[in-house]
Amino acid sequence: MMGRKVTVRDVAAAAGVSTATASRVLTHSTSVNPEMARRVLKASSELGYTANVFARALRTQRTDTVGMVVPSISNAYFIAAVEAVERELADSGRSLILCDARESVETEAQRIELLVQRMVDGLIVVPVTAFDSVPAIEAAARQGPVVLFDRWADAASTDYVGSDNADGLRLCVDHLRARGCRSIVYVGAKPRTSTAYERHKAFRELMGPADGADGTDGSTLLGEFSIEWGVDAARQLLGRDELPDAIVCGADIIAVALLGTLREAGVAVPEQVKVVSYDDLLLGQLTVPRLTSVRQPIDAMAAEAVRLLDERAGRPDAPVHKSIFRPTLMVRDSTGR
Repeated sequence: MMGRKVTVRDVAAAAGVSTATASRVLTHSTSVNPEMARRVLKASSELGYTANVFARALRTQRTDTVGMVVPSISNAYFIAAVEAVERELADSGRSLILCDARESVETEAQRIELLVQRMVDGLIVVPVTAFDSVPAIEAAARQGPVVLFDRWADAASTDYVGSDNADGLRLCVDHLRARGCRSIVYVGAKPRTSTAYERHKAFRELMGPADGADGTDGSTLLGEFSIEWGVDAARQLLGRDELPDAIVCGADIIAVALLGTLREAGVAVPEQVKVVSYDDLLLGQLTVPRLTSVRQPIDAMAAEAVRLLDERAGRPDAPVHKSIFRPTLMVRDSTGR
């Protein structure tokens, strides 16, 4: 075979089977006699056969790849989501192409267009914003299946998989009240995204209306889902005459930084102030103290996102489907045992 690419015909000849049988084994299209399959796989390995994915894509109109666009790969929550989706696709012999939008709507639109041009079989998108991301998402949905993950985009007519943010915040507040907390501060992100909007809204409904014209007051601090904001928010709270009984963080990425800043200032958690958060990332289990946090069922959400992609591919005109999963609260040391 020196000097030319090994073909399916070569593998079939070496295995002593028909070209059609060898093709079925190598593409996993149908079941084949186990002994024949063993011979084909052995021959393909010995000959160094590699599939011509471009030819197969032209023939089947499938690339067995799914594109995923996330706002930022520096956020550990999105990494966890990507890993869950990749595992789900791998179970069915498919691959994931990941793109980082770098928290930019313009970059997000470029990445989405690039993946569509790459002829991915579908797209899973975590929108950068709830509003400005809509045009690019809608354009992609006209070309093929699109599922929004974790965050919805306003007025986008696409399938969506997420968790019940209002229920997650209720779990946080009920837990803190059961621990005797009365003054509770929420540290979250400005409502540019659906998750930031829903979590802040839920807190306000649970605690009562805000005094400020922008929907905030002394019990609400809004910035970004970032480490920098966690540090800044903690410093603002430390600058007050009195710390609250408890702090609810809108995401672990905020809470981890906030915990570290409080600890550096000599504030004892949970003795002086209790801290609860959202996402239940591994990072939060490594903090001192370990972080009480709301766990989203990411694996189940990833499985549902892939299922909806496949369903949309088979039924392009089916009604839009929205799957909402219930979160659970993982109680650890930051709110007291």
